[in-house]
Amino acid sequence: MKKSYNKILFAATTIILIVICYFFTSSTVTAHGLTSEEKKYSFYFKNYDAVYDIESNRKMTVTETLTIEYTGTENTGFIKTIPVNGGEMVKNVKASEISTEGKEISVPYDVYTYQDDRLNNVFCVDIGSGTNKSGETHTYKVKYDYCIPYTEEEGKNTIKLNVIGVDRLSYCHIQSANVTILLPDGYTDGKCFTGTLLSENTAEFSTETVDGRTILKLTEKPLLYNEGVTFTLNFKDGALTTYFDFTPFWFAIAGVAILFVLLIIKLALFNKNSILPVVNFEAPENLDPLLMGKLIDNMVNNEDITSILFYWADKGYIKINLENKDDPVLIKTVRELPDSCANYEKVMFNALFGTEDAVRTSNLTNRFYITVSKITAMVNARAKHLYDGKSMGVSLIFAIIGGLLPGLAPFILAITNISFTYAVFAPFIAIVPALIIYGLCETVKYNSLKFKTAKKALYFGGIALLCIACIAVYTILAPSWLMSYLQKAVIATVSCLISACSVLLVCRTEEYTEKLNLITGFKNFITLTEKDKLEKMLESDPMFFYHILPYAQVLGVSDIWEDKFKDITMEPPHWCVSSVISGTIRVHIINSLFKNAMSRMSSAMITRPSSSGSSGFGGFGGFGGGGHVGGGHGGGGFRGR
Repeated sequence: MKKSYNKILFAATTIILIVICYFFTSSTVTAHGLTSEEKKYSFYFKNYDAVYDIESNRKMTVTETLTIEYTGTENTGFIKTIPVNGGEMVKNVKASEISTEGKEISVPYDVYTYQDDRLNNVFCVDIGSGTNKSGETHTYKVKYDYCIPYTEEEGKNTIKLNVIGVDRLSYCHIQSANVTILLPDGYTDGKCFTGTLLSENTAEFSTETVDGRTILKLTEKPLLYNEGVTFTLNFKDGALTTYFDFTPFWFAIAGVAILFVLLIIKLALFNKNSILPVVNFEAPENLDPLLMGKLIDNMVNNEDITSILFYWADKGYIKINLENKDDPVLIKTVRELPDSCANYEKVMFNALFGTEDAVRTSNLTNRFYITVSKITAMVNARAKHLYDGKSMGVSLIFAIIGGLLPGLAPFILAITNISFTYAVFAPFIAIVPALIIYGLCETVKYNSLKFKTAKKALYFGGIALLCIACIAVYTILAPSWLMSYLQKAVIATVSCLISACSVLLVCRTEEYTEKLNLITGFKNFITLTEKDKLEKMLESDPMFFYHILPYAQVLGVSDIWEDKFKDITMEPPHWCVSSVISGTIRVHIINSLFKNAMSRMSSAMITRPSSSGSSGFGGFGGFGGGGHVGGGHGGGGFRGR
């Protein structure tokens, strides 16, 4: 038993030792050895000279002179990274090469940003041509402006600066690092830390004054891989301010100017053909409810198609059997429609009945939708050119300009303020929500004569919420190293205003306006005529209620029309077949039958087979305090390529 226990103990000990050796070996290889990929692009710094010229507004000009010896097998250049995760801004990035004679010459370089695996936003300056530089020594000069924000954690009188970052690969050590910091007035004291991330190795540095400016220097400091240099600089109260760039606001000002131009164009060119209702006691001549439904909102809707059936019934062309309220039957009473009827009416009539005298509503399911599409096209062709083409074109141009503004601002700022090689295209996606906002506003404009106040308010509320959502998304996602949150929000707001207001330019044609004057006058009669006057009309024409009903339906005021007759007893329509209806009847009973029949017929007419499509119809690492390396502004690292 004891021997078995010893064997088990020996085996367990052996396994533990193997595991420890494995991890130790792995750690050693990771720390001191190079992988095959790293060997391809390894390099080190023979000299690393960094100069930070700091202004009182926390803006600093950084000049780094880097002498690199390429030790890999496939070296073509290197990449410098600059963190911009806490509101920092990088401007005026330039790179050049220093020749052996000490002259500054041009060198290919590219500037871009990416997110690392910790979601840190990082600026990259990719330097060097594509030629192999293995075994060669090159000296590069990288210069840029670095603007850092004030943070509560850092304090209003302190700047914590990673002058040499710790994010370097295992092969990238520095033989001799030299750091020079030119300080603004008000400097009191500072500390320097060297070593790996979060280490607390203090380093000595010299302080001198030249032409009234305090200068700090750290000279000939060797640094191993992942070792950096951090300075904590303290100033007198009030010595430091916060960098502010007004430039992005010029894009918002330009947007406001565009709004003014839009309004001037509206007043000067497209401010005509306003609606002046002409009172009518009956539907305007030659306007059936289907065409009127198209004209009132520039769309052919479900209720427009169904209304033509009740219009025919009132004209005596058909009867409607409502015995089975869930499956109404349409019965034709004429062989064909009169010549005075529109072509789309005849197409619809023939498609409904064919050679039959009657058709059940249920028989229209999954087949009549083709006719509905054909009728819709015919009505649209009959009622075209409702709006002035120039006004619609100019309106769309302004909407596109509004959508481009949030993309143009960061794009122009990137190539002018940062580098001509740095282009930002992603914010141009803002044109999509801008056009959606334009489309929704256009819908409200087209339906302004049909929508009730509550529905208009609902639409406007939805558009406002969409604008707020777009502004919030743009403010969060647009590059913060180009614009502040306030600047992004202002630009996005102006963009939404331009896109929404551009619809104001759309104006109707003179002919369309004349028709709408008659239609709106007729609608006013339906909605505003007093009850006693309607009763007198009903006495002279017992079918008066049913004459108007199809039009009230397409004008969106059928509920108002029905409400005016709610306490009136009247004759049932002559075209309705139902045992429920006899003698006189209250309007709410006939309305209930009609609404149910309308719903059934509409559903059957527009339903498509499932195979034909869907049913329906209709027109980075932030700032941290403390006395250690890392956790401040700047830093970054280098990678070979």
